[in-house]
Amino acid sequence: MRKYIGLFLIAFAMLALEVTLTRLLSVITWYYLSFFAIATGLLGSTAGATSVYLQPNWFTKEKLERNIANCCLGFAFAIPVTLIILSRLRFLPDITTQTFVTLFFATFVCALPFYFAGMATTAILTRSELPIGKLYANDLAGAALGSLFVLGGLEVLDAPSLLILIGAIAATAWFVLGWDSTSTTLRRWGSLVPIMFVVLAFLNAFSEHGIRPMFYKGHVVDKDDLLLEKWNSYSQVVVFKPVQGFQLLLWGASPLTPAEQATQYYMQIDGEAGTTIREFSTLADIEHLRYDVTSMAYYVRPNGNSLIIGVGGGKDIHTALLFGHEHVMGVDINPIFIHLLTGEFAKIAGLANRSDVALKVAEGRSFASQSSDHYSVIQMSLIDTWAATGAGAFSLSENTLYTVEAWDVFFERLDNDGIFTVSRWYNPDNLGETGRVVSLAVATLIRNNVENPSAHIALINSQQVSTLLLSRQPFSEKDIRTLEETATRLQFSADILPGSQPKNETLRDIVAAKSSEDIATAIADQSLNFTPPTDENPYFFNMLRLDHIKFALQQEQGVLKGNLIATLTLSLLVLALVIVTGLTIIVPLHFKVAGSANQATLKPLWSAALYFSLIGSGFMLTEIALIQRLSVFLSHPIYALGVLLFTLIASTGVGSYLSERLPLTQKPWIYIYPAATAGTILALRFVLNIILAEMITSPMPIKIATAIVTIFPMGILLGLFFPTGMRLVRDLRFGETPWYWALNGVFSVLCSTLAVLISIYLGISVNFYLAAACYLVLPVCLWRINQMAGQEPTQM
Repeated sequence: MRKYIGLFLIAFAMLALEVTLTRLLSVITWYYLSFFAIATGLLGSTAGATSVYLQPNWFTKEKLERNIANCCLGFAFAIPVTLIILSRLRFLPDITTQTFVTLFFATFVCALPFYFAGMATTAILTRSELPIGKLYANDLAGAALGSLFVLGGLEVLDAPSLLILIGAIAATAWFVLGWDSTSTTLRRWGSLVPIMFVVLAFLNAFSEHGIRPMFYKGHVVDKDDLLLEKWNSYSQVVVFKPVQGFQLLLWGASPLTPAEQATQYYMQIDGEAGTTIREFSTLADIEHLRYDVTSMAYYVRPNGNSLIIGVGGGKDIHTALLFGHEHVMGVDINPIFIHLLTGEFAKIAGLANRSDVALKVAEGRSFASQSSDHYSVIQMSLIDTWAATGAGAFSLSENTLYTVEAWDVFFERLDNDGIFTVSRWYNPDNLGETGRVVSLAVATLIRNNVENPSAHIALINSQQVSTLLLSRQPFSEKDIRTLEETATRLQFSADILPGSQPKNETLRDIVAAKSSEDIATAIADQSLNFTPPTDENPYFFNMLRLDHIKFALQQEQGVLKGNLIATLTLSLLVLALVIVTGLTIIVPLHFKVAGSANQATLKPLWSAALYFSLIGSGFMLTEIALIQRLSVFLSHPIYALGVLLFTLIASTGVGSYLSERLPLTQKPWIYIYPAATAGTILALRFVLNIILAEMITSPMPIKIATAIVTIFPMGILLGLFFPTGMRLVRDLRFGETPWYWALNGVFSVLCSTLAVLISIYLGISVNFYLAAACYLVLPVCLWRINQMAGQEPTQM
């Protein structure tokens, strides 16, 4: 029983550590490197498994429990060591020798706790005499609950403190597993170790001198400038002490903006993205907002109701009130912003107690799809900032607000003459995001059967920010005149106006399109990817075209430079993993076989090696594809992480448990269940499209229940393979089982990286196809393994 409890706690702590490290890395480095935590977690676990294979004397029957417990203790104390070192590393967004040295060192640091956990897990799974199906099910149950633990833990503690608390869980595993192998005195004092970690975690959380990152995305953090800091599973938000004597921040300010000064509080999200909270008690306090290019829609629709997607510090809500909108609904996916505006900064922002303002924690697309209200203006200004996209932060992150299907929802929620307005960063020498926004607008109009999209689109820019206006009805002559006069008066540039030819040839060709084929023709020769994003390929911020890579290499800054850095970093990570695979798996095996007197018995079963490689690859390809597709359906990253990860891991655990009772190594089932799994994966790919189309507007509880019912059978099937394969090779080559476990881990991390690149450049569905192909090959592997055992699969 203690092995079951210990394995559960180890898996719980490992998954919680992996997710929490992802959150910490999102602050100290860029989002595309936050994925690094998953990769190094699997890498460390794999190295631990390889050590068990290379050093079988460490985990003999006599030493098994004591050394597993010692590994857990190493796991516990390695976590704060990793935290302290990471908090002092400086990551820079450059491809330089220093960057790669830092990345290499960070790889070792992040992998260290997983190395000890990997040894403990591998020893229990491969050296214990307990049923493998039950053990693996227990392991998955712990991992499933560990993923949920982080979601709640980050509501209470910051990421550094939560990492220390996870150390308490690892220390508890040490205490449980080492009970029989330690003295009474050691047991008595050992019980204090988990308590010590808990106390340290809360002391760190509430102390001004606790462990915190020294650098946010390469920038030094002066703690004396911070007013408050809040963490949750979405982000870290810091509010700086009020700035006096500086001009109020506007995104796309007119040259004629009055030099007003007032108190403003600067907020920073995940170490880089920024916004402000400004004082508001009368309309005179916010008069300067008329001079921001993001306000253009209100000049032509000064009345009615408005929906603000992405509240932030409340600036866009202030703008809607300034122009005279009767009611403003503000939604933000991050509850921290809503809590700040209704709590600590309620009096300063002046929004919390107004009858004409409603604030709601919700994802914008999900809120709009479930609402029956209509709006004169729907505004989405700079959701995801230049600071992030310029560094490639969101290049490899799907964004469900910037797809044709999402804009269909917003278009449907407009009044008959309503306007959907989107502001993005603009570069006159490189269209970048602006070109893709216009392409997306035209595609949305075409899908809604608009015959002349150019009559519904206007684009005004301030040389730094462009604002798109997408009207449900053709702009009237009065609207066009108002936009033209306002742009001239404020010294903005009207790049697109109905009835006028855009000066930019690319914009002219895109706006003139009247079909999807016309859009494809207009953007075919562009150096940037202006293809309208869809839910199948929701990577709005990745505009890198591999067939125009030379153009990207010539860019010194901007979103394309960020795209290139992100893609190259991920590609180098894949290459590094391939090299590490050779060093940790192939090379050790070669030397062990070469140095053995009985080489024949030590040669691996390559059919078994292929089997465990394929199930690791297939599982990860399926998992990544499911998370990406259902993130769109649930419209909420936390639901996607909590519901999908928990359901998939838990259902896989059920499958593992059932594998003990099913005749999976007998004819005809040895051939049927891999084929059934492949067929289910392919069917799921098409079923998800139907679910997304038919149930996107359903209430969230129904969508969550639907996601669980859809995933659970798939997870049960995926859970059958590992314990079945392990039972087969145990009888043939007991000593090699850690090596197969390590091989499974390596291919899992390799394909988790590849799956992201595949989704970006080929589409999410390709991952489903590749996963199905992996499982279709398994019957050949299973047949060969049985043949090597000197027997064909037995008849029932």
